[in-house]
Amino acid sequence: MKFVKKQNKYGQLLAQSFLFNGIEQDLAQDAFQSSECSCMEYEAGEKIYTRSNYRKSLGIVFSGVVKAMKPENENLVMNTFYSGGIFGVACLFNNSRRYVSEITAVKRSRVLFLSQQLLQDLFEKNTKIAENYISYLSDRICFLNSRIDNFTGGTAVCRLATFLLSLSAQHEYSLVLELPCTLTQLSNTLNIGRASLYRAFDDLSSAGVVTREGKKVTINQIERLRTGQFDGE
Repeated sequence: MKFVKKQNKYGQLLAQSFLFNGIEQDLAQDAFQSSECSCMEYEAGEKIYTRSNYRKSLGIVFSGVVKAMKPENENLVMNTFYSGGIFGVACLFNNSRRYVSEITAVKRSRVLFLSQQLLQDLFEKNTKIAENYISYLSDRICFLNSRIDNFTGGTAVCRLATFLLSLSAQHEYSLVLELPCTLTQLSNTLNIGRASLYRAFDDLSSAGVVTREGKKVTINQIERLRTGQFDGE
């Protein structure tokens, strides 16, 4: 880990983030130039956040790739962040002393950190930024609730479809995906039996919705995956 000089192109990406939606560019530039805003570089495999070692800051990935994992199972990737990806919200404005996951650099990555104090200052300067932040949190809550509903209810094929759509969204809506874990781990995540998971993949494959080769999954008909227009169990 090392500090790196902030570059103008990083400031432009910050101005495009959800925080400054509908906000004058000068305020984003002031935030970027603040001493409470820093840029760090991490090497591949380096821990950015752990359960007990993290900073009260919002992280924005500017280059590289970072992933969020549960330390109890390092083979299970919870989320992947590319350029523009945001993490760290769960450690802000609360009294918890334990972060929800571990954040690790997949390859050399640069991350811009906005401290909690900087965010508080921005909220006071312009309430629209606070509204943008609240809106972002609300969207995340709705998204996570929908994932919980689909992972814990419905048929195995519906749970698998939801997982694949979520994985696609994490990878900028790519249609060619690599499963981040083994099928056994995935079946545990979806709370279904391994045999049911295999049948769910077979159902989607037979319907022409996806093609699977080992851990590689290609989404052939994403609209059918979204609308549930496939043969299920």
